[in-house]
Amino acid sequence: MQHQFLQSLQQINHSLSLARLSVEKYQPYLYIPMNYFPGCNNNKTGKLRRMMTIKLVARFGLISPSIIAKLYNIPYRLALEHLNKLVKEQLLCLVVTHRSMDGRVYILDYAGAKYAEELLSIAIYFRSSEPSLRVNQNTVMHDLMMQYLLIKGLHHISKSGDETPLWLSYVTEPEFKRMFKSNDIRNVDAIAIEPDGSVAAVEMEHSFKTKASRQTILLKWLYGLKHGFYDKVMLFSHSLNVLNDIKRLHVELHQEMPQRYDKATKLPVLTEEDVNLLKQNVIYRTVYCSELNDVFYG
Repeated sequence: MQHQFLQSLQQINHSLSLARLSVEKYQPYLYIPMNYFPGCNNNKTGKLRRMMTIKLVARFGLISPSIIAKLYNIPYRLALEHLNKLVKEQLLCLVVTHRSMDGRVYILDYAGAKYAEELLSIAIYFRSSEPSLRVNQNTVMHDLMMQYLLIKGLHHISKSGDETPLWLSYVTEPEFKRMFKSNDIRNVDAIAIEPDGSVAAVEMEHSFKTKASRQTILLKWLYGLKHGFYDKVMLFSHSLNVLNDIKRLHVELHQEMPQRYDKATKLPVLTEEDVNLLKQNVIYRTVYCSELNDVFYG
């Protein structure tokens, strides 16, 4: 396991050395390996799972039994036992919510936050309020889907059965929000470093949006692309219909926005160069559509 961990760290450092953009702004998060490897025996595996679960909850803010079952390749019943044991140890808190496909999520308790700080060597933000008030009910499903996606991308297996990770490490949405507070920057769902050093904004498109919303988002992605926050934007969804609707609206906006003028600057809302930049660097990924739908809505 130690060898695999060191190998992951070397791969991350190599990809970061290839990055065209400055990745120092994402320290220390892009430098944290989050791959899961089982141990050489049951006792070691149990300890590694305990550590990984706490790290995941610390970085994403929550977790659910279905995600644990998939990540550790164990039955749902054992995933529940694993999480409830951490509640008994006062490392996690249970929050019952109908917004989760499991009817529940787990968040950090105070002792879990302190343990996570030891594991990750970073400060963990902790609010000591009622556990249910620490969960944003409106984004539970989206946040869990994003967590599942980032875990899957780290452990991606090609059709031929080879390990071909989509990315090697990531910055989560809560981490990104704490680092960048300007209103010009869109709070992307994640930042990921790909094996070739490309820095990607990863977005989980969970629902249909209006054309006005999509225009605002496009302009903020453009700002991020132009100001060196990422090289590309990758869109994922549980629904092909959602992705296709986004494509349709983007095509319309690419045509309309250069014809509209900003009242203050008297310049086009988008230039043709801006349109080309967005066309080349906003990428629609269907790879996990059916799997996300099966896990979260099946």
